[in-house]
Parts: sequence; structure tokens; C-alpha cells
Amino acid sequence: MVQFTGWVDPVPSGGASKTASTIESYQITVNEVPPSNGSLKVDYTKNTYTRKVPSSDVHEMELNLTSNSPRLYCVTLEIKDIADNVRQSRRFMLFDNTSFIETWKDNPYKFDSASPETNFTWQTHHNDICLNWKNYFINMFYLQNELLNEIESEPHGHITGVYEQTTGLLPVGGTPNVHGIIQYFVSWKLNNGAFTEEQLVPNFLNQRFCTNLNVADGQTYTFNIRPVDIVDNTFNESTTVYIDRSPPHINNIWLKKDGYEMLYVHNSTDLSKMQMTFDALDSHSGLKNIKWEFGIADTSTTLTSGYLSVVQIKNVSFILSFLWLFVYYTYTDLKECFTLKGTCFSINIKRNQYKQPI
Repeated sequence: MVQFTGWVDPVPSGGASKTASTIESYQITVNEVPPSNGSLKVDYTKNTYTRKVPSSDVHEMELNLTSNSPRLYCVTLEIKDIADNVRQSRRFMLFDNTSFIETWKDNPYKFDSASPETNFTWQTHHNDICLNWKNYFINMFYLQNELLNEIESEPHGHITGVYEQTTGLLPVGGTPNVHGIIQYFVSWKLNNGAFTEEQLVPNFLNQRFCTNLNVADGQTYTFNIRPVDIVDNTFNESTTVYIDRSPPHINNIWLKKDGYEMLYVHNSTDLSKMQMTFDALDSHSGLKNIKWEFGIADTSTTLTSGYLSVVQIKNVSFILSFLWLFVYYTYTDLKECFTLKGTCFSINIKRNQYKQPI
């Protein structure tokens, strides 16, 4: 529906009222504005719709426009008085009942404040939480058909000032957008709590949002982003980040012989008969792997080293060969299991060491 009210044929300055010839007719003309990678141009060579009505109480027209895909139209109103003076004005209209928002999985939807080594899942500091969704949410039609760019002026210069569409959703200066999206809303929740009230993402073209939530170790934050496109389509997707900046703990390190715990040996024979035990734990994110080294303390020499995956250590043993000694390690006594966001990791490990006979 196109409405055009408030038009008058003004009395010339200093003239009598009879010198105004009054409005004779209104004419509506609709032209398509095809997509372009640059500035858009109205196709004035072909009219999609046109209708002329005499001046009367009719100040609106219903446009019956249909299309199988989105179209941008220029609606030009021409007002003519009896003296054949003409004024033109134009507005732009977007017809779209088929497009939708989707996600582009090749692009990021991640907390870029989190650690890359954890696939951006764990944040290992207490600074701002920052979520990045660069080119993740898209309206594919507007990605492939740029209909929101700047629109060129009317070629004859007849439509300027208030008669041109310089404000609103589809101004001639173009509509800032990200593949058809013109707004993002963000909300979040802590652990299993309720989501906060949505707030508009500032500087939405950056496709990034940061906030300081005074985070603490052990907390879980879930953020939801809701994009809104030019025709009010919407979409929702959430993602989660976990907070843990504290390192794991290792304590209760002992050499054990005949049931006694000590930290000294008399000779290599004693060492070969002892067990080395320790506790390793991380109460927030759990243990993922353990790096071990075997060496000489006096010279700070590392003789051999390696990594063990905590997930894989249950009932696993292996033999290390160094010079003329065989050192046998076995990991046993998985006392506790810490659930690391769906994965069970040990948080208390006992390590035994003794010499195998040659």
C-alpha cells in the first residue's frame, strides 16, 4: 500500500489564492533496482507498474507486486497541477518473502579471548570474554545479490532534498549490513542460570562482542547471538566457554620403599626398589596429560622425557630403556574421576617406579 497525503499546490508568494491552479493528478510508477557490486541504478527503461489518478479523496494505492525472489523497487510519485507544473518524489521498497538467515560453518563462531590450544573453548585469563562471528551468520541471497548498496541519484536531477529518500531503512546512501543482516542481539547465562535480557550489539559491522563479567575459575558462560536481517528474519545460536586460569597441582611427591615414604636413597640399588608416588589434580578443567622427565638433578640433565594422556592411562604400563637400566612405570589407582564437560579425566594419579631385573 502506497500512501501520499499532505500534497498541496501553494499560493505564489504575494499572489491571490486564485493564482494557485490546484493539483490535477497523482501518478505512481514502479521500477526495479537490479543488484550490483557497486552503486545501484534504477532501471527507468521498463516500468513494473504505473497508475494515474485524478486529484480527489484518493491518497493511497495498493500495489500488487509478486516475485519468486527478492526484488528492490523504486516507487516514484509524480504530482501535476492544472498549470502542468510537476513535482516528483521517490521511495524504495524491498519485496522479500523467501530469503532466510543461515550459518556459514566455514567461518568462525568462537570465543577469540579463549585459548587456541583448546579450540577456543577454555579461557585461561580473567579479562574480557570476547565472542567473534565474522561472516558466520548470513542471508545467502543478499550475499550473492547486493541490493542494499548506495543508490545513484535520479538521472535528471529532479528529485533532491526532502523528495529523495535520505532516511529510513532503505536510504539512497545505502543500508549498512552484513550479508543482509542489520542487527545482532546478544545475551548470556552463567552456569545453569537464566539468560540475561537481550542487548543490541554495538558496532555490529565488526561482528564481535566483548564484555567484562568479573569471571572466576570454574565458571561456565553460554552466549547466544540473534541476528536480524533487512526483512526481519531472525536466527539463534549459542556457544559456551569455560573459565580456568589456575595451573594443575602436583603434591605429595614421595619415594616409597617397604611401605615407608622418604625422599632419599643410599645407592642405585635402593632406587631400583622404590616406588615414586605423587598426586596430580585440577579441580576446574581436569588433567589432560602429564609430562614426565627422568634425569640428573645435580647437572640439570634430562635423560629422557615424555607425555602421558590421562584419559588413556587406566591399566596401562610401559618400559623405558636407558643405558643399562630398565625403568618400569605403571600408572594405577585412579582414585577419582573429574568430569571435564562430558569427558571423564582422572584428578588423582599414583605413579610407581621400580627396577626390572636385567
